[in-house]
Amino acid sequence: MIKYSKIFLFYSLILCLVLPSSAQNIKRIEIPLLTSSSEYFTIPLGDNGVILLTQLSKQEFNLVRFDTNLDRIWSINGTIEANLDYVTYSYDGRNLYLLFSRYRSNSYEVIKVNVGPGFVEKFQIYSVDRMEVSDFKAINASVFIAGMVNSQPVILFTSLNERKTKVLPSALKSQAEIQSMEIDTTNNTVNVTYAVGTRGKNYQLVVKSFDEEGKQVSQIVMNPNDEFAMMNGKVNQISDSTQIMFGTYGHKNTIGSSKGPTSQGLYISKLIDNEVLDTKFYSFTDFKNFFNFLTPKQKEKQERKIQDKKDKGEDLRLDYRLLVHDIIRQDGKYILVAEAFYPDYRYQNNYPFGMGGYGYGGMGMFGNPWYSIYNPYRWGYGNYGLYSPFSSYYSPWGYRGYGSYGSQQIFDGWVYTHAVVAAFDDNGKLLWDNSIEMKDVKEPKLIEKVKASINGDEITLSYSTGGKISTKVVKGDKILENTQQKQIETDQEGDKVKKTTSDNIDFWYGKYFLASGYQKISNDNEGAKRNVFFLSKISF
Repeated sequence: MIKYSKIFLFYSLILCLVLPSSAQNIKRIEIPLLTSSSEYFTIPLGDNGVILLTQLSKQEFNLVRFDTNLDRIWSINGTIEANLDYVTYSYDGRNLYLLFSRYRSNSYEVIKVNVGPGFVEKFQIYSVDRMEVSDFKAINASVFIAGMVNSQPVILFTSLNERKTKVLPSALKSQAEIQSMEIDTTNNTVNVTYAVGTRGKNYQLVVKSFDEEGKQVSQIVMNPNDEFAMMNGKVNQISDSTQIMFGTYGHKNTIGSSKGPTSQGLYISKLIDNEVLDTKFYSFTDFKNFFNFLTPKQKEKQERKIQDKKDKGEDLRLDYRLLVHDIIRQDGKYILVAEAFYPDYRYQNNYPFGMGGYGYGGMGMFGNPWYSIYNPYRWGYGNYGLYSPFSSYYSPWGYRGYGSYGSQQIFDGWVYTHAVVAAFDDNGKLLWDNSIEMKDVKEPKLIEKVKASINGDEITLSYSTGGKISTKVVKGDKILENTQQKQIETDQEGDKVKKTTSDNIDFWYGKYFLASGYQKISNDNEGAKRNVFFLSKISF
């Protein structure tokens, strides 16, 4: 059942501050924080600008669209059903879709934002009860919400135009986990990747594609070989019948293990009419720059171990986990970016999200780095705030599941070590690899921290943490500019940034990025302090 309403735009005031023109900091916007309950989210739209979403309360939100110069185009306020929280968004290149929900509820609200004219349409969806949401995608007014009900994967499909909702059949033969869900704007389909089976002998990686009517139009099945299995995958359409699939592979016997599946390297598969024609495997031990994040002494030791194994005709076993980004097609090459991460734990006689843990405490965004946007009970993204909370590959507990921590071990966030970037030709040959080390990067939610900007043969890799932006420029396997750190600057003379939290950097368009976050700023010249949410346009 869907209820529908339309809200037209009106204007509201935002403080906009222009920075002196420079090679890096182009313009900065500051929004004064009036209450500790307001939350801010930036949604880059490429050449169409950026939308700033503010959840003012459990019933109100505000949207402001800025152009690529960060000049305001329109602003609109809207209402939502009581006690709903912003979950995530999906942008299909034309319209923006916002999902609001609450934890394990059968009530969802989808806000369709008509980006050009500046009005929104509101849809209320009532469907599967006690569903824990893991992903959300929308294309041409067709909405797909993925999640779990009673430990089973579910995809909820809604046609906003017809105001009809149904549960899509999975028809999977074994226990399955939804790993990811992606939009294919070329074919107007949504690709859903499942990890099927809890043991290596019955494991498969399955990709199902659904059209705008919720009908399954294709299926790819990736079976393991005697030693390795594909742990995750991204599909790229080459032609009507040809596809390329990238991802990580690992040892088959890690599937079903207590720690969960891990990766040995990258694979690339060529498919004709959804059938695997050829697969190439590249172990990280064969990469030139994969281990650059280690200290020189650690790297030398690792390389000795790799060579010792190779001298025996073997490959050193690795147990990494990587977050693979969407494939970038550039000048006849495929560019892949993936970030290595691992779970961190602490020990305490409290439950993970009790008074002693993260997620509560009422200290606001400056007192608690996880704040309420990572509250695991505010909506259905699982107990840990994960990339895909119901996939063992992205779980801090592997196949043990939530509750296996006992009374002492508590998940304490994801630590990032480095990101790898690699290029492949149309035949799947690895052309080169490079990497960027990630220092002191820890996030409560597994997100894509590193952003890549491509200018010809040069690639700029960037990430933000602790109020600083780190960048590295590479060209193939060569380093043009080694990793440099730059403080996120304010605009006023005499400013001193006391604290920066929830800071992030997003690729925007061309050579430009968007930096955002919360800052506590003092200014001795003016004798004043201010708490702001900032949004900065930056170029490298």
